Amino acid sequence: MKLAIIGASIGQLSLCLKAKEKGIYTICFAWEEGAVCKEYVDKFYPISVTDKEKIVAICREEKIDGIITNASEFLVDIVSDLSEQLGLIGNPLNVIKDIKNKYKMRNVSNYIDGLKRIKYTYYNGKKIDFYPCVVKPVTSSAKKGVYFVNTPDDVKTAIDYAKSISDDILIEEYIEGAEVSVESISYKGQHYVLQITDKVNSGYPNFVELAHHQPSSLNEDLKYKIKQVIPLLLDKVGFENGATHTEIKIDSKGNLYLIELNPRGGGDEISSQLVYLSTGYDYIWGMICVALNIFEKPIMKERSYSGIYFLCKQSEQYLPLFKATEYEYSWLVERNVKSYELIDSKGNHSRNGYIIYKSDRRIDENDL
Repeated sequence: MKLAIIGASIGQLSLCLKAKEKGIYTICFAWEEGAVCKEYVDKFYPISVTDKEKIVAICREEKIDGIITNASEFLVDIVSDLSEQLGLIGNPLNVIKDIKNKYKMRNVSNYIDGLKRIKYTYYNGKKIDFYPCVVKPVTSSAKKGVYFVNTPDDVKTAIDYAKSISDDILIEEYIEGAEVSVESISYKGQHYVLQITDKVNSGYPNFVELAHHQPSSLNEDLKYKIKQVIPLLLDKVGFENGATHTEIKIDSKGNLYLIELNPRGGGDEISSQLVYLSTGYDYIWGMICVALNIFEKPIMKERSYSGIYFLCKQSEQYLPLFKATEYEYSWLVERNVKSYELIDSKGNHSRNGYIIYKSDRRIDENDL
């Protein structure tokens, strides 16, 4: 079988490696500069991913069986469009565009059974009448442009920050509570929740993500409610095929609030490593199988704990954990530290490094 992979950055590397492992013939499209995937695919075309006419022509000539990307908000639009043109498994482009529009998604999520309604408005320059709130670009990812506003004095700073990403801005009520992400995979309209991830962030103003842990420590009743609501949400927006990464907050009364729905696998190694480490289910292979139309119902083979810690100025409390892992620990899966000169991170793309663990318990500083 032949698989077209759109993009050749680090986000697509796990797809390339998995396809190679499974004997799938791979054809990759991307600019050559920064193409870390180039040496791991069978054929590489150094062309712009936005040159869809040329990509379609090559894919037809190559007689590909599926087309895919992962961990990229920008590329999911392109893959959706290409899959439609080629008559392959995917999602309609209008569905993907609607999911990526946070204002439209808020309109939808406020009418889903199991999700609590949230105050929100499209920013039109007028006075904001509810605080605290979160200001965010209507289309963005990785917490770019997101800013917490507690009083009217913070508004200008927040709006300017969000406008550095997009002129279209959403204002929504700030919800206090625990945050999780839900990792799921869909095939022909059937939705499977694979794992629920506890997320640790820096809090206001930018909510930079500092750690992820699987499985979630939520009680079983809340986990059940989440597993029931995700298929309802995906059905409502018309998502049918591929991975999704849904962020949810839970308040002290157990109410669920949608934060974001992303039409891709979770970044920060969630889809590429953590789900497999905690469940035994090969999430990346599952995505490939959906694209190739050979998907089978997921089977969870094990129950372990997995997680990732990120290093930056906001996570300075984890510094002993990072320095200790210069030595070997049985639970240590991967360690990547660029520098101990800690970055004051403003988003998920600016951090000093990370460590990944797998164990029979959640790992923290007490395990040193």
